[in-house]
Amino acid sequence: VGVGMCMEGIEHNPVVYELMSEMAFRDEKVDVQKWLKSYARRRYMKENHHIEAAWEILYHTVYNCTDGIADHNTDFIVKLPDWDPSSSVQGETKKTDPYMISTDPYETKRRFLFQDDSSGLPKAHLWYSTKEVIKALQLFLEAGDDLFGSLTYRYDMVDLTRQVLSKLANKVYIEAVTAFVKKDIGSLRRLSKKFLELIKDIDVLLASDDNFLLGTWLESAKKLARNDDERKQYEWNARTQVTMWYDSKDVNQSKLHDYANKFWSGLLEDYYLPRAKLYFNELLKSLRDKKKLEIEKWRREWIMKSHKWQQSSSEVYQVKAKGDALAISRHLLRKYFT
Repeated sequence: VGVGMCMEGIEHNPVVYELMSEMAFRDEKVDVQKWLKSYARRRYMKENHHIEAAWEILYHTVYNCTDGIADHNTDFIVKLPDWDPSSSVQGETKKTDPYMISTDPYETKRRFLFQDDSSGLPKAHLWYSTKEVIKALQLFLEAGDDLFGSLTYRYDMVDLTRQVLSKLANKVYIEAVTAFVKKDIGSLRRLSKKFLELIKDIDVLLASDDNFLLGTWLESAKKLARNDDERKQYEWNARTQVTMWYDSKDVNQSKLHDYANKFWSGLLEDYYLPRAKLYFNELLKSLRDKKKLEIEKWRREWIMKSHKWQQSSSEVYQVKAKGDALAISRHLLRKYFT
């Protein structure tokens, strides 16, 4: 009698919903690789062999999680750093390089940055070879001159570049907190600076596509208001939903904090970047002063700043893209991977 999907946060991974929406009208098993070639032609309005090769890699990597782990979005840029690394980092980080391991072109075995379930640190789940996904991005960018007129190509290119850089940021983050544990203040300073630089660069990348803007989200909420009081309330709701939620107090953040996190330009620059700066400054201060990290002091200060940001309505964030997305993506690939 029909078809339906229960979706939350639908505005991402269009390939998944495209195929799912077709399934009610099929009575045979889908040859997914063949379907992806057709999908790429339809999505970008022309055939391109670089793109087809890129999607084949993505099919075997990003879109092939077989380890049974449900949470695929715990990147450290958008994860509240609410822990003391000195009491949480496990020896596992010293044994492997969780970012670049690849014993097979499409390795998908289970891998975690941290293995101890009792640890206060989050699990940064990685189920694919990042080397292969970097190859997919290279192929995407090689198709850029041919396909850049396609809005859907630009969206996918920006999103794939964001994915690659966010996984690199995870690696840098692990190295930074490991340097803290080892009391290596020089390495901590250098690595934390690189982590912050990645946040800034990703924000610039996201600003180049209309679909990754905080301003669009906030303005859509404010446009529903009938008066100034409603406008402030709706903007607070919109800011709160994608950040700390509503019930954080003093040193206890909401249990739903960062639940609806977004990689959006404006949100990275004005929310996640200040949070990371504040946290790394506390780590550096702890090493300089040779004192234990004051985790409650950090919590109190950040929650106060978060509440202030949620209640603010003075900033007006862009609602139109700026910058050449293809040029920015190519620059970032050269900067971080060549």
